[in-house]
Amino acid sequence: MRLTPSVRGILWMLGAGLLFAALNAQQKFLTHGMYPPQVLCLRYFIGSLILLPFALGAGWEGYRPRRIGFMGIRSVFHAAGSLLWFTALPFVGLAETSAIGFTGPIYMMLGASLFLGERMYAARWIAVLVAFAGVLIVLAPGLFAGGASPAWALLILVLCSPITSISFLMSKVQTRTERPDAIVFWLGIFMVVLTLPFALADWRWPTPLEWLLLTSCGMVGSAAHYCMTRAFRIADVGAVQSVRFVDLVYASLAGFLVFSHIPTVWTLAGGAVI
Repeated sequence: MRLTPSVRGILWMLGAGLLFAALNAQQKFLTHGMYPPQVLCLRYFIGSLILLPFALGAGWEGYRPRRIGFMGIRSVFHAAGSLLWFTALPFVGLAETSAIGFTGPIYMMLGASLFLGERMYAARWIAVLVAFAGVLIVLAPGLFAGGASPAWALLILVLCSPITSISFLMSKVQTRTERPDAIVFWLGIFMVVLTLPFALADWRWPTPLEWLLLTSCGMVGSAAHYCMTRAFRIADVGAVQSVRFVDLVYASLAGFLVFSHIPTVWTLAGGAVI
């Protein structure tokens, strides 16, 4: 039995979510000892090196960016969102990060409706309002009750979400003219260029263990972006974003196994609402 495009897209997105959870756990560990922008820059640098043999094998025509200006603008949004996210990452638990990140699919569904012509049902508009209430639940301890995560870090994550969503929506547009692996490769190149000045502000040479983790981040991150880009190529944004709630399960498990973080009741309740 042949799967429908929506089902295949959802499966690719589920794989992306699992990979992103593994990636975020490693990146959070690294940012406790390294300057966060340096982790970001080196992760994309190594990811690009890993994809370089594929680019050389496919040749210039196969990997040539068809709309390099569009790709550059997309990369600026992605770099801005990533730098904000990495700034907050050392101070916020993975489950909280994932719960707040649930607003991303909402922004993407809105954007897909407004700019890509995807149909936006009334139920999805209601979902936007409900998701906003869920975000307030997650943020409540940090903003009003002196929770474990500082309020400024939580607010940075809230700001990061719509910026990153613009990048992912632009990735959906790119899939119309670019192959998924080429999109991931060129994003990595642009990200290295854009984040290197920030990384150099407090650069230090990584230890052997950090190089090992950075290499893993490069591999896992490239695979995660590839899975997500394949999902966008196959199906509508609204269809594949509907399964992003599973990311909270992945993030909670990774946070517990790596950092012994137990998600708060507020985080689980807010994530469930979102």
